[in-house]
Amino acid sequence: MRIAQPKPGEPIRLLPGPKPRYRAVLDVAPPGAPRRQVTKTFATISAARDWVTETRTRVSQGNYTAPTKVTLRQVADDWLNSRRDIRQRTRDGYSTVLAPILDKYGDRPVQSFTRRDLDQMVDWMDTEGGTRGKGLAHRSQVYALATLRQVLDYAASVGVIAVNPARDVKVRRRTAADRAQVAVWTPEELVRFRDAADRHQTPWVRVGFRLTLCGLRRSEVLGLRWSDVDLDAGTVTISQGRTMLRDGTCVTDDPKSAASARTVPVEAMHAGTTALLKTFRALQAADRLAAGEAWQDTGLVVVDTIGNGVRPDGYSVRFRGLCATAKVPVIRLHAVRHSLASTLHAAGVAPASAARLLGHEIGTHLGTYVTSTDTAADTAAQRLAEVLSTAR
Repeated sequence: MRIAQPKPGEPIRLLPGPKPRYRAVLDVAPPGAPRRQVTKTFATISAARDWVTETRTRVSQGNYTAPTKVTLRQVADDWLNSRRDIRQRTRDGYSTVLAPILDKYGDRPVQSFTRRDLDQMVDWMDTEGGTRGKGLAHRSQVYALATLRQVLDYAASVGVIAVNPARDVKVRRRTAADRAQVAVWTPEELVRFRDAADRHQTPWVRVGFRLTLCGLRRSEVLGLRWSDVDLDAGTVTISQGRTMLRDGTCVTDDPKSAASARTVPVEAMHAGTTALLKTFRALQAADRLAAGEAWQDTGLVVVDTIGNGVRPDGYSVRFRGLCATAKVPVIRLHAVRHSLASTLHAAGVAPASAARLLGHEIGTHLGTYVTSTDTAADTAAQRLAEVLSTAR
């Protein structure tokens, strides 16, 4: 059998042995950069020539990446470590979103992923990528894919891959079954809950949930300091938040967003809030004297009898208990803000004003927090009929 020989000048040589094998060696460094060679062995000279042509083309176009066994997990870790611009809470959120993907695909070399692989990954998320072998919710799929795109964009930016294979990948179209209605309270239920909280025997519960009913997020209630409270003006200023990380530790950080930093007129929203705060501050001063050296001087408003800040998970447990006491539907704690947004909207408050009060961007306020209901639709229909009936 005739064995093909490389042509003069080709970066290919025939290796000795019983079977023909060809080794190609190329310099892949861009012009002006130090020399960097890559080597690959092939069974046929045509395969070696194809590789040489393809590699030279990619080098000339500036999209060549040297072969590497760096895994998706390693790239994800490097990307998270590079995110100096985010809060630890956000970092934990990214880790949680990526966890199912990395459990299944994390040990694969990142260069091995193709567009087809990413489409199959999205199908897997939809059918069995969640807990107990069930599919992820549509919203979770959107977040997971968006986060994965950021990871792969990072891989492309540092030269591990040439292009992001997830760039144009989409999750399936959202259906009616994916549009879960957020449960909210009526104004009457908001008042019943407020009355139940006001009667609670634990002082911090009375104060904390009055602030919740003023639209503060859980992190904002638990991060509020006495220095942020103006008892004369009846306002509180949101300048930080206190959250719980994945490992169970609590951290204090900047507000969630620029819009979150605001001053809330709590007395104007719920008369008697200033009196509650004054009474609680006096009780706290007595607790401080009784605790002596055991007192923890955190400066926070919502603390226990020795000055420790209340844990976020404990605050949520108290909320569910208060729902039962008030005989109102048990909704998500965060849905209290949805309830307030919907109430303000129904009362005719301008969206920009309501968004400012609750610490939202106006687009988020209208798209996420203003919850539509059948009753609201009926009211709108009746109002339209009234307007049209007078149009002559």
